[in-house]
Amino acid sequence: MELMVVIGILALLVAIVLPSANALSRSAATTLERSAARSLIGAWRSWSFDHDGQLIIGQVDSGDELPSHEAPLQWNGTTIPDVARRRWMWRLISHLDNPVDTLWVNDLHQFWQQQLTNTSDPSAAVYMATLHSSFGLNADYLGGRQSGDCDVWMLDQFIHSQDPSAPPLAADTVSMLRRPADLIAFASSRGRRGGGTETDILEGFWRLETPYKPAAGSSQPQWATTDTGEFIMPTAETDPAITGGFLSARHNGRVLIAAPDGHVAVEPFEALANMRRWADQATDPLWCPSINSVR
Repeated sequence: MELMVVIGILALLVAIVLPSANALSRSAATTLERSAARSLIGAWRSWSFDHDGQLIIGQVDSGDELPSHEAPLQWNGTTIPDVARRRWMWRLISHLDNPVDTLWVNDLHQFWQQQLTNTSDPSAAVYMATLHSSFGLNADYLGGRQSGDCDVWMLDQFIHSQDPSAPPLAADTVSMLRRPADLIAFASSRGRRGGGTETDILEGFWRLETPYKPAAGSSQPQWATTDTGEFIMPTAETDPAITGGFLSARHNGRVLIAAPDGHVAVEPFEALANMRRWADQATDPLWCPSINSVR
């Protein structure tokens, strides 16, 4: 009888302590990621200051030369693949006091170590680690993502072929930003391992996608929606590429964001389904760029 009482008390204590311990662990992870996000947005702003107010390009066009003083050719003696060098983190890395602790936080820190210490192909490991940083950049509208799979950049190229004097769709200087406190520069992210069709999903991806995209002159949801038109919350079971634009709501259903003005916040996923959070020139939540929107 006494044994049953003791077992009952222990079970009760476990039921009380475990949720509290899990909550403390989640809180500690969020605190650590907040600190990393502050370092990251600080480096982003510092890079801009050192480059006469320009915003860092999220992905440099493969046809453009990328000198070694802009992005390193090696990392700890390992050659960085050219496609990886063209992403924002390698151009930003010299402005980070502790790149590893800033770019690969919490569980991704272990992933980074595994990639670089247990591999027969160091360059491929560097590429993989670069693909999966804890934070994604809103490159489509801040700095630009010069890639054929970026609808915004392709539309921008077409517009400038017709009107070279048209302003860019992606803000390319700090001075262009009218609402720096409202915009998303970086956010907690997630993606499929290797960025392809692998089933493994990692809590980190280098870029983000906006809730709406250009489509025949009107807005079309880019994030997956329910039958009633509501955006689907990204979870461990959903596809990062189509649900939430690679955003991760890993902070108890909320997303950690860093804004161009330097502040960091944890916000509900629903609050980010608004184009005014992504594009400075957006005039309403459903806005999308078109030829007419920049004239």
